[in-house]
Amino acid sequence: MAAKQRLVDYSDSDTSDVEAEPPAKLRKTNDSGLPPLPSRFHDLYAVPPRMAKDDDPALHGGRKRAIPHVQGNWPTHVFIEWHLTRIEFDALDKSYTRAKGVGEGGDWRLESHLISELGSELPLHLSLSRPNVLRTEQREGFLETLAERYHKARVKPFTVVFDGFEWVGNQDRTRWFLVLKASAGPKSELARLLELTNHTFAVFNQPGLYGPNGNSTDGFHVSLAWSLTEPSAEDKRKVADELIAHGMKDGTIVLEGGDGENTRLRMDVSGIKVKIGNAVHLVELGTGKLEVVELTGKRKASVGS
Repeated sequence: MAAKQRLVDYSDSDTSDVEAEPPAKLRKTNDSGLPPLPSRFHDLYAVPPRMAKDDDPALHGGRKRAIPHVQGNWPTHVFIEWHLTRIEFDALDKSYTRAKGVGEGGDWRLESHLISELGSELPLHLSLSRPNVLRTEQREGFLETLAERYHKARVKPFTVVFDGFEWVGNQDRTRWFLVLKASAGPKSELARLLELTNHTFAVFNQPGLYGPNGNSTDGFHVSLAWSLTEPSAEDKRKVADELIAHGMKDGTIVLEGGDGENTRLRMDVSGIKVKIGNAVHLVELGTGKLEVVELTGKRKASVGS
């Protein structure tokens, strides 16, 4: 695991946790051998996060709101949501626990993105944008423009694989994240979607993700846990040694299946989510009609045929 100290555009508020978890009884995966629930099932039981105008870091583990609340401004985030299988969740939870153990008794403390403060399991996220801000009159135009560009690009559903852990800090160096390094996809699909997303935000005078101009595409990752304090170089090395000793082989993350076979950790991508304020929309990938769907199950708009 590389102890890379690249800075990323993470928010310090719960706006980075783009969707609240569904009820625990509905979210929990099972070991029955039944096929996993379709991703749309989780959307139907999504609960909007609690929002407040006044920022109280005590309610968020010391995190502070990066984007102050302003009437008429809508925090906007484009991302891929990853609902873990039981085997995936258990493997990553064990990795988090081992990494957290390195920091116990020290100057930093690791907090999980896998479990909420209420103890229910959470999906993970791969960002395709910074936490930007749109005005009220820009929301519909942004969503339609983004969906149109995705449709014209004809990006099909694809699979992302992960090849290790690293540390990244947010732009203000107020939080540090233990992340899973992600590939760009077999045909560089993530790079293409990032380019389209950055160009769409540029139309609305918002910055792109990665690099000063939003052009770098080597930083795709999924955040597993966070800390308010940067671990020392020695602690980063200890975390790397601990993770390599338990689950990482030849730089890749390997899952031990119930049948005794090992498989590489991967994420299937069939749609992109766009969170504008409290509303979350789904843009489905494919070669035919592309739909923008509000997560109430109601069709919002369709593009192309």
